[in-house]
Amino acid sequence: MLTLLKSLWSTVLKSFQLTKPSGSNPLPRDYIILLSGLLVSRLGDSLNAFAIPWISYQLTGSAIVMGSLFATSVLPIVLFGSVVGVFVDRWDRRKLMLTADITRALLVGLIPILHLLNLLSLWHLYVISFILAVLSLLFDVATISSIPQMAGNDLTRANAGYQLVNQLADLAGPTLAGIIVAAIGGFHTLWLDVFSFTATFLAVFRLPSLGDTHLTDRKNILRNMAKDIVDGFKWLMNDRLNFSLSLQAMVGNFGASAVLAVFMYYLLSTLHLNSEQSGLNYTLIGVGGLIGSMVVIPLDKRFRRGILIPILLGIGAIGLIFAITSRFWLAPGIAFGIATVCNVAWNSLVASVRQETVPSDMLGRVLGFSRVFTRLAMPLGAFVGSFISSINPASVFVLAAVTKGLEVVIALVSPIRKL
Repeated sequence: MLTLLKSLWSTVLKSFQLTKPSGSNPLPRDYIILLSGLLVSRLGDSLNAFAIPWISYQLTGSAIVMGSLFATSVLPIVLFGSVVGVFVDRWDRRKLMLTADITRALLVGLIPILHLLNLLSLWHLYVISFILAVLSLLFDVATISSIPQMAGNDLTRANAGYQLVNQLADLAGPTLAGIIVAAIGGFHTLWLDVFSFTATFLAVFRLPSLGDTHLTDRKNILRNMAKDIVDGFKWLMNDRLNFSLSLQAMVGNFGASAVLAVFMYYLLSTLHLNSEQSGLNYTLIGVGGLIGSMVVIPLDKRFRRGILIPILLGIGAIGLIFAITSRFWLAPGIAFGIATVCNVAWNSLVASVRQETVPSDMLGRVLGFSRVFTRLAMPLGAFVGSFISSINPASVFVLAAVTKGLEVVIALVSPIRKL
């Protein structure tokens, strides 16, 4: 698996023209090294995401506990997204990324240590999962906010590479995690996650400073935090372009969450698929993400973004409709895979737009508030999807297609159309 992943990553670097000149300048070497480190770290995160629920089930045997642990990964984003944005805007982002990496490694390692000492309790998993979610948010927002400094002017290529890393980890991570946990157990698997943070730590350590704030600003960061949060919120609300992009993301996440919450239920109860067939449907979603991160680069060079964004969203809506009209057993995976192609391409474009239009000292807060808005829509979408599915499971795809249509409307009536 690791050899295959290494070969795939090498091929991807060449196909992205990241490591050699070809018509346009390649991305900086330090950024390529960071992406490679991120891939290792993201795979480690997949091990952690698999192992902690596994451990919680071993401790309690409760599905409710497993579900509530998942909720702790969303709640910190809603509670602290704006606060994290302030730190990213007011502090050296390189130091924040290094601090987040070290602290996450220590926290993950604490779980097997407590188990070894026979001190591990369920509340430890909740507290550690909560703090890990906050630190992961901090690392991600700091990374995205720093891409213009690290990667130069070709932001679409840089953001597509960042998206590709996440998609590769999402595709290979769960399979790798299942194999490793089965082989060595959940607690030992966490040690691999601890070591995976070394990859990003070393990649970030070699970077120059990623912040130009004054020492007085950092000293007064806590005192001025409320004002900074309000200023970031006002900026986002008053900037029609970036507000429209956040509104699109919120609507899209609502529809996507409605489907994802009941996707397995639909496969099993309506299409009566077995585990292998269900797994292939999920694999197609991951493949869609990979394709989306690759096609966005040539598309961005050929089409104006104001035209490309609504077209991508419209294709995503059509893809979701395919799941409603077909009873082919791979139709749901194909449908959501098409939507994921468009979603990932949209994410890369929007990240580039934000980096180009939001002031550097405001970018962390804008990204933080955007995360808050989009994550708030996810539990509501999951609840609505579950309710609709209890009446007619296929209707969730109608709901998701309608939300994609609303995103198209937002693109056509807002400043997005002028991009």
